[in-house]
This record gives sequence, C-alpha cells and structure tokens, in this order.
Amino acid sequence: MISVVLAFGLICLTLGLAAPAQAQTPFTLEWKTKMKFGTVASDEAAGGTIVLSPAADTTTITGSLTDFGGTIKRGKLRITGGNSKAFVIVSWPSSFTIRKGTSTHVMTVSNITMNLTNPVKLSNSGAKTIYFGATLTIGADQKKGTYNDEGGFTIDVNYL
Repeated sequence: MISVVLAFGLICLTLGLAAPAQAQTPFTLEWKTKMKFGTVASDEAAGGTIVLSPAADTTTITGSLTDFGGTIKRGKLRITGGNSKAFVIVSWPSSFTIRKGTSTHVMTVSNITMNLTNPVKLSNSGAKTIYFGATLTIGADQKKGTYNDEGGFTIDVNYL
C-alpha cells in the first residue's frame, strides 16, 4: 500500500453583489481553517473516498483505503462586513482537482457542502462563520504525498 497524505487549502475567494435597489455593504471573506482529510493508504488494485463532514471534524472512509489518522479539519470560512441581518446565497463549483506538487498525480474533490442552508442569515453585526466538507476520491495505487489545490476555487457570496 502507498501512504497518501492529503491536505489542501481553499484559497481562491471571490464575491459578487447582486444589483440592489440600494447600496449594499461589501463582504470580506477569510479562510480560518483549510480542509484536511487526514492520512490514508490506497490499495494497488482499488481506491475509495473520504467524506469530510461540514458538521464536525470527522470523516467516513469507503472502498479499499486504510485510515492512518492524521489531521482532519473541516473548512472554516468567515464572512464579515455584510449588512446587519441580511440574507446571502453562498455558492461554489461542483468539483475541483487537487495535485501533488507540479506532477500529473491528481485527485478530485466533489460534493462540497456547508453546515448551513441557503439562504444564510448574517448576524446583527453582518457576519457569519460557515463550515465546509467535501468528498475526496482517491484512485487505485494513488501516489503518496501532499496534494494541494494550486488555483483554488471560487466561492460566491451574494445578497438575496
């Protein structure tokens, strides 16, 4: 078996403002915690998935993977600067690829979820913390190493 250490950060953030009838306060988005899926080994003949929960720092492992522990962290994003008690829609792509350094060894992150349901209500101070989880698909005989999202992916936050 080959050990695969999986850790990556969701780093590319954008925000959009809907065309409002009145001026809206712009957002600031800050990653507080990067997603970390732990350390696993992939069988030479079959892979599997790691599902990271947005509700807690826990994973569910399926397929022919062996869990070696390691750091498990759900992603934590802080939205600040919004209008008090406003509702926003948070969206992201359906999947993205992570890569081992500059090599051709890749894995897919999909089924990205958050601990809240859209629309998200901001607090009295116009802020909210959101936790993210996702599914990581690991192929058979996946090469060992640390995999990262080089370009990140876009998260959009828009006023409702």
